[in-house]
Amino acid sequence: MTRPLPSIALAGLGAALALSLSGCFGSIDTTGAVSVDPDAPATIAASELATVAEGIVLEQGFTVEIDCGTGDVPFEVGSSIECAGVDPATGEAGTYTLTISSIDGTDYVLDVAGSAAEPEPQPESAFESAAAFADLTAEAITSSLGERPVVDCGTEDIEIFLGQEVRCYYETSANAAFIIVTVTEFDGTSYAIEVREE
Repeated sequence: MTRPLPSIALAGLGAALALSLSGCFGSIDTTGAVSVDPDAPATIAASELATVAEGIVLEQGFTVEIDCGTGDVPFEVGSSIECAGVDPATGEAGTYTLTISSIDGTDYVLDVAGSAAEPEPQPESAFESAAAFADLTAEAITSSLGERPVVDCGTEDIEIFLGQEVRCYYETSANAAFIIVTVTEFDGTSYAIEVREE
């Protein structure tokens, strides 16, 4: 059997509860609290971090293929992942540590640290004697001329760098002309050329 409580008792209890709650106040210490952006993902694909890292490394003058696997990384400051890196030109391999160092909404800053095995940047240029450059040029055009020409590229050493164009002169028993010799490949120790008539 239930017995209803008098309405006055309930009203009095409600008033007492309201009075006791209104007397409570305090402050909350928010030092060190982190604001969470509702649009920020909880994780980020390791492959996306690898792509961003390749761009960062390229800006430093290196071409490296970075593989961080297919998993996900927590999208938070301090998250890091070890990745493999390979220089496609030389096959030299190393490791890279990618660390998210700051986050602003969905944007982030990625730090990339390479191992001691990371490739060394190639020199931007080198020098070749004019005689050696002329000899290589003569070899390059002998088959198209039907005989080995005499090639003159001057007397000064020639600076070798990608895209360098050198004006030379060739002579055969049947013909003579000025030619433009362009450096089409350069890796710091060897180079390739392309020859066209001026």
